[in-house]
Amino acid sequence: MKRHQEPPFGLRLPKELKKWVKMRAEMEDRSMNNLLINLIRQAMEREREQA
Repeated sequence: MKRHQEPPFGLRLPKELKKWVKMRAEMEDRSMNNLLINLIRQAMEREREQA
């Protein structure tokens, strides 16, 4: 069974941010995409808790 995949979302990051994301993803043994998704979800959760 195939999972539905969203079309790619092009995100341009400044070089220093991309370098940090890549380094952090490698440290956590995950993809850059997975890391960014988790960081955004954490930010959303913090925002909900403050509301």
